Amino acid sequence: MKPKVNLISWTNDPVGTIYQIWESSRGNRPLEDIQADILEKKSPRVFEVFQKVIDSKIPVAENIQFVFVLENVSISFREQMVRHRIGVKVGERLGIDIAPDLADSTWWSQSMRILDMGKFADEGRYRTPEGLTPEQEQEFKQVMRGAQDAYNRLVQAGVKNEEAREVIPLGATHTISWALNLTSLQHIIGKRGCQILQLGLWEPIIRGMVDELAEKVHPYFRNLINPPCVKGDKFTGCIFKLDNERRLSGEDPLPPCTLYIGCEADEENRRKFMDGAKYPEMQMVRFDKAALEYRNLWGRNPFTGKRIEK
Repeated sequence: MKPKVNLISWTNDPVGTIYQIWESSRGNRPLEDIQADILEKKSPRVFEVFQKVIDSKIPVAENIQFVFVLENVSISFREQMVRHRIGVKVGERLGIDIAPDLADSTWWSQSMRILDMGKFADEGRYRTPEGLTPEQEQEFKQVMRGAQDAYNRLVQAGVKNEEAREVIPLGATHTISWALNLTSLQHIIGKRGCQILQLGLWEPIIRGMVDELAEKVHPYFRNLINPPCVKGDKFTGCIFKLDNERRLSGEDPLPPCTLYIGCEADEENRRKFMDGAKYPEMQMVRFDKAALEYRNLWGRNPFTGKRIEK
């Protein structure tokens, strides 16, 4: 089953709310006058102030709250998702993923302690990893059915669901809610929109969140969130350079980021990689797939970061 993102509640009029908070903190204009600016069909200044406040990464954006319900997401995705309470930081704590001062990210998950998982494999309630051959996919499905059978045998023998669930694999899917503010949203979606951080796992979630925001709140949200290494239409530098260097050298079998190849790798290494002669075929296939995912998700050229004109 494919993940499905649902935006179920949000702060009323986020653009107008940010504008009112900011303007009332920077002068003595009566609130009624500030609100009149908003009533004028969202004058260009209202959007200009909103964009600048959001770009400044100041706490005002933490006043805007969103609540999503994510359906059909795997336990493995949840493991990555909940790391954002403590936040991704490059350096001595590599692998810890934190946005500064963002305690306002919270979750509530469907519990497999209570859920009956006796038909999860039959009903396809699990995520199949990317890049499997037909033979590997068949083997994977057999493993899922084996886990389901083991779960049912334990339950039928009198073992409680909460104990029998230990045989359920990380790929099993469930529903989880996610409440977060606008600052947190920008950080998480932007950071996880990087090809290095398992974009294949995050892509349907990011796409779903942005689609829901654009359709239910305001179309402006389609352009509000950007990849971590791009500002406007300019590549600003790779934040996972060491990972890309290892992948380019062959130490790591995963493919390097397309933007790193297009914008930051030196000419000799770029040429060698694009030639493909010294790299495994599967790595090149994954590289091409990552380029397509990036293009489809962000609407940007995967080698330059520039927006693709529609």
